[in-house]
Amino acid sequence: MKTNFRSMLLASALALLPAVPAAAQPVAPAVAAVPVTAPIPVRVVVVTAFEIGEDTGDKAGEFQAWAQVLPEKIPFPAGYRDLHYDPKTQVLAINTSIGTSRAAASIMALGMDPRFDLRKSYWLIAAIAGVNPNTGSIGSAAWIGDVVDTDHGYLIDPREAPKDWVTGMFPRERTRPYQLPVPQDSSYNLFPANKDLRDWAYKLTKDVKIPDSDTLRTLRAAYKGYPQAEQPPRVLVGDEVSGQGFWHGAMLNAHFERWAEYWTGRKDSFVMTAMEDTGVIQSLSMLGRVGKVDPNRLLVLRTGSNYSTQPKGGDAAASLASESTGLSALQASLDAAFLVGNRVVQEISRNWSQYADKLPSVR
Repeated sequence: MKTNFRSMLLASALALLPAVPAAAQPVAPAVAAVPVTAPIPVRVVVVTAFEIGEDTGDKAGEFQAWAQVLPEKIPFPAGYRDLHYDPKTQVLAINTSIGTSRAAASIMALGMDPRFDLRKSYWLIAAIAGVNPNTGSIGSAAWIGDVVDTDHGYLIDPREAPKDWVTGMFPRERTRPYQLPVPQDSSYNLFPANKDLRDWAYKLTKDVKIPDSDTLRTLRAAYKGYPQAEQPPRVLVGDEVSGQGFWHGAMLNAHFERWAEYWTGRKDSFVMTAMEDTGVIQSLSMLGRVGKVDPNRLLVLRTGSNYSTQPKGGDAAASLASESTGLSALQASLDAAFLVGNRVVQEISRNWSQYADKLPSVR
């Protein structure tokens, strides 16, 4: 009888296999149970941008005062620095780094981070700024109502502009500076904050005594002819112009005063100039569309670290050069941001049952 060699190999291989009962079913491999961790609750997010070195222990920027009182460091690989958090007060601080694009990216990264529950969180931008000497004084703290973007629009070199133009910048959908009517879609340039919430914060902090100093008095003394700039530091309200460039000088200041009035409809409202806030507001607006945050819970606090113009009769380039080597009132403005901002943070955190489901109001 002939034997099929392939059949013999198959029979031998089958003989080596362990017997399996006919009724046996495949058994799924054991999988360890993964504990479900509840998102970290956050009552207030403090947003800062400018920082110099380490989070704590060296020359301070905007982040350091908050990092010192928020004991837990939370890794934040999508951002520029780790976060700081206090589980008792449920306050979280983020440093976005400088500039609109970095601020927008950082806030989006935090807003989409599944580790945090930010649906009822209040957001406080607590940062330094240039102060307009026509409306405020150095070291002062301003609660902001509207943020006006200074970058978006059309621009030609003013040396090539018609002789009756005072600037080379003009709005989209228009053909000359400050041309009326204001474009129907103002969303590229006008970023409103919740003014009722702003007014509540101002009422809460308007009597905060911001320390004066010999440094501030010396800086104010150079601004004769600017009545508001000669005042001691104080808490006030106003609007902000915000862009990517650190600008300086009387001519640009005059342009941005008119630019702010053009978009807000309010004369003499521009008090602070800064960089990041349009990016923060835009990000919160988008995160609000998907239920991650409540954009109406944003507060913007800016404190004057330098004047936005040179003194009368001074040289703009020389004045800017002196600021670029070190802001003239840096520490005073940092102290004011924490002093005034922390009053609001503590009020919200300590009385969370009052503010969790209902926004505070002066009405």
